[in-house]
Amino acid sequence: MRKAPAGWYPDAPGSGSERWYDGAAWTDRTRTRRAAEGAGLWRRVLVVGAVVVLVVAAPLLLAVLD
Repeated sequence: MRKAPAGWYPDAPGSGSERWYDGAAWTDRTRTRRAAEGAGLWRRVLVVGAVVVLVVAAPLLLAVLD
């Protein structure tokens, strides 16, 4: 049977914390669960993309309206 790799895993449901698994056994080390780490990146990508669209679209729209 393959073991899970060492790392932080969700602790008991509803605890809001993570527990460290050392690759062989659970340890006493815990930490507050972090928000999804990819969420911040995608939010920034979305904001930058929206700004780029506005910067490109505004002059085109103004040219069409003139």
